[in-house]
Formats: sequence, structure tokens, C-alpha cells
Amino acid sequence: MKNTKEKNEYLKKYRQEERNKENRRKASRKWQRNHTAKIRPMCFKAYSGDPPKCMCCGETTMEFLSLDHINGGGKHHRKAINKVGNGFYDWVVKNNFPEGLQVLCHNCNLAKGFYGECPHKKQSEL
Repeated sequence: MKNTKEKNEYLKKYRQEERNKENRRKASRKWQRNHTAKIRPMCFKAYSGDPPKCMCCGETTMEFLSLDHINGGGKHHRKAINKVGNGFYDWVVKNNFPEGLQVLCHNCNLAKGFYGECPHKKQSEL
């Protein structure tokens, strides 16, 4: 009988700890989403003005925008400062919006990375 009671108490405590962990995870994810929703627009406005826009095509939809390293090397830079994803935006703010970055939409950013320049730039030169 004692073993069953101890086992039940252990399981009850374990389940409660698991619920607490999940609640902490949910709270952490909610805080991160809110924090990111504040800090990304701040970065975009610092680099492209208000309202934020892609410096290549003029896209203004916030969800489509990203920060780009003007001279390339973003992967190596993020690795050197050990910041990826949303942590990079925190780094940008903490370092007073350093030079060498610009706002591009994801399409222009990927095209620049794959082809060396965005097709919009080629079209504007014609």
C-alpha cells in the first residue's frame, strides 16, 4: 500500500512539473512573439524610414521584409556574433543600428544571394 501511495504522489508531482514546464514554454514563446513584433519594425524603420519598405522593389508588407547585409557575408557575420534569427535584431538594436545593413523583402534578398543582384535592379537599368 505504501508503494502505491508513494508512486501516486510521485506521478502527481511529475505531472504538475510537466504542466509547469509547458506553461513556461508557452509564456516564453508569447513573450518572444511580442518582443519580435516590437523590435523588427524598429530595425526596419531605422534602415528604410517610416513606413518601412524594401529598398529594391518598395514592398511594404512587414511580414515580407528582412535585414540584408549590403556587401554580403551575412552568414559569416551572424556566426561571428553568434546571433541568428530574431536574436540578430536584438544585436542590431544593442549596437545602435550599425552601417552595412539594408531592408529588403525576402524575394529581393534571396535573388541578391542567388544571382548577385535582384532582377528589379536589372529591370531598372534597362
